[in-house]
Amino acid sequence: MRFPHLFQPGRIGALEVKNRIIASPMERNYCTAEGRVTQRYVDYMVARARGGTGLQYTEATYVDPRGRGRTYQMGLYKDELVPDFARLVAAVHREGGVIGPELHYGGRVVQPWVSGLESFAPSVVPYAGAGGFAPHALTQDEIADIVARFGDAARRAAEAGSDFIGLHGAHGYLIAQFLSPWCNKRDDTYGGDLTGRLRFALEVVAAVRAGSGGALPIVFRISGDEYQDHGLTLADVCAAAPRLAAAGVDLIDVSAGMYETNWWITQPMEMPQGVLAHLAREVRKHSPVPVSVSGRITDASVAEHLIESGTTDFVTMGRALHADPEFANKARGGRVAEICTCIACNQGCSDMHSRGLPIVCVVNTTTGYEREYAIRPTAAPKRIVVVGGGPAGMEAARILALRGHTVTLFERDEPGGQMALSKLVPGREEFTGHIAWLAGAVERAGVALHVGVEADAARILAEDPQIVIVATGSMLGLPNIPGLLDSPVVDAYEILRRPLANVGRALVIGGDIRGLGVARVLAERGVEVILAEPDNALVTDIGTRSRRFQAAALEEKSNAQIHLGTTVEALGETWAELWNGTKRWRVDDLDIVVPTTMLLPVTDVADALRERAPSLDLHLIGDCVQPRSALDATREAAALAHRL
Repeated sequence: MRFPHLFQPGRIGALEVKNRIIASPMERNYCTAEGRVTQRYVDYMVARARGGTGLQYTEATYVDPRGRGRTYQMGLYKDELVPDFARLVAAVHREGGVIGPELHYGGRVVQPWVSGLESFAPSVVPYAGAGGFAPHALTQDEIADIVARFGDAARRAAEAGSDFIGLHGAHGYLIAQFLSPWCNKRDDTYGGDLTGRLRFALEVVAAVRAGSGGALPIVFRISGDEYQDHGLTLADVCAAAPRLAAAGVDLIDVSAGMYETNWWITQPMEMPQGVLAHLAREVRKHSPVPVSVSGRITDASVAEHLIESGTTDFVTMGRALHADPEFANKARGGRVAEICTCIACNQGCSDMHSRGLPIVCVVNTTTGYEREYAIRPTAAPKRIVVVGGGPAGMEAARILALRGHTVTLFERDEPGGQMALSKLVPGREEFTGHIAWLAGAVERAGVALHVGVEADAARILAEDPQIVIVATGSMLGLPNIPGLLDSPVVDAYEILRRPLANVGRALVIGGDIRGLGVARVLAERGVEVILAEPDNALVTDIGTRSRRFQAAALEEKSNAQIHLGTTVEALGETWAELWNGTKRWRVDDLDIVVPTTMLLPVTDVADALRERAPSLDLHLIGDCVQPRSALDATREAAALAHRL
């Protein structure tokens, strides 16, 4: 076996787990506003159990409506929710899975417009993301009531047939707020030193053990470091671990961060694989019970190394299993190239989650649609030509071929489209992996893939297609700036593809991820860069977690000037006129000008086909309809491919 340590059985208390893979408690926004489990939720969890995952949390499951953080979050706060939760548990058990909830109370980070109630917390420490409202500081009687609610929820979980109980003591929620000196300013027995700050957590553990009948293992999730000044530290966690174990915790699941440092909770692609390994390694030295670790573990080799090296006993994977529910089965069977690997773009998961929308996935369009998008053979196979090998074109071709259609795909350059260009931006290299997976998946599905072939209308019609799908993407356009054509304009993508010689000073127009990427590449080559962005923030077109890393990487360059709230009013042969709302000034000695803001649909193939074969069954998808995100393009492709 290629990964013997990852796939050896493990124990959590009295529970035997078939391998060392734990599915993390990702919130999914799949439940009802009442917190009730839906069929969509069941389908999602069943797919991961069938895929060979060792143990599955459900998600942060609120024990009290006042502690609810999301409108469509799972709840176990009343007995009426037990039957549907039991249906979920039974469905996972039928697939040989192990499942339990992660009991949760939001505390100070709860948004009153979601819960409809005032938020409760250990101390009056407002959270800006919850409107900056001052939370109510809990009285000791109120603390006792919340502890009892954890116990009641554990009873419900046990009645539903759960295999274990998880407790969310990480990420700045209520249990973590009591643990953290940054959030806990109390001067009673629930505050002060670690013993006082740990008291609430220990009382919750005791209540959960009693409520669940004393037999179910307890998994405690904790931030190994909050990475917040005066917050919970690794030393605190190492000291707390043996006390938690003595109270009845059977596994300590190490994560990191809090809402103020949320990039440590859901790490973007700019952060390395296994980034929290050092935390788990240290906690494990002090913990008498097994330890698991999360933190961007999306590669089976990384997971194997973490266990083999003694860093951790289990690995907690969230987005890796979100991207491919068959991760475990494929890795165990040596089919690593077939794993649809998470690229940590966060577009479909955490970015959607933060907006209160059901989470999906850029790299796996079936995620969240396990029932609707199951591959169903077509009743009427057709000859289909797909033009364009970007994410949309390849995803459509892959699904259509799996359904039984005869599919030919033409790509004039290299596969990947805009994604192939995005991978050239520093820090965004992980896009490369998904392009390679898509190209391999297309060929495994039986698509006739023609790379380096310019598919004009004649070439396409020579295939005698019954259906043609055009996914020719977009191209950079030129903004309407006076004098632009007299200036030394350079295509942004050419800068990303290959270096330019004899460039001393450059003007980059636009501060989205393309503009910032071009500016970073030029600055790293020693070019003096001037970036003008009309908005008051950089890279607003990518998720907030990636944004901070990308913006900081350019801001730290001494040879880069960033002008926000600034437009380019005019251009000449070697100069530009800029305006920031209060003043105009001229920049001279420009060697190149790089516009990056305007994307235009490429429709020449579609236009020619309409003219030559007006009755052809023709469909346009992705950026050639309207330039958008990779998430929009792939979802549009999947919807069409499952419909045809």
